[in-house]
Amino acid sequence: MESNMRFSKLSNEERQLISLRIVKSIYAYLQLFISPVIARRIISAILIIAGTRNAYITELTGLSERGIRDLKNQLVNDDTNSLFELKNGRGRKPKLGDIESRIIEEIENGNYQTLQQIADMIQDKYEIKVSIMSVSRLLKKTKSVN
Repeated sequence: MESNMRFSKLSNEERQLISLRIVKSIYAYLQLFISPVIARRIISAILIIAGTRNAYITELTGLSERGIRDLKNQLVNDDTNSLFELKNGRGRKPKLGDIESRIIEEIENGNYQTLQQIADMIQDKYEIKVSIMSVSRLLKKTKSVN
């Protein structure tokens, strides 16, 4: 009873500091067993259910405002299974992704002296315009030396 009265006398700032320490401890513990991304989502979901403000959740967990909004929508729509999904690869699809092996084969069989010649060959044969930097990255990725 006495400890309950002491807690109620704490200011909001003191309560927030205590909650921050607790959340960080829980987060560190969860990371031992699951991905840090999933641990962050679980803690954020608990804070959302508790009625914590978005800005404070962002401060505590490092999850972005957009991530918190998406998480709220998932919770409202009872889509809790997606809490445990790791989604990656949402970026731009590579121009040469499907034909990289054919390009490398062509480079090895052809007589190309410069990166510009390779870029021109890709433009002519595959109708894909690429920069010489893209060609350079492709060669580095495949460890081809020209």
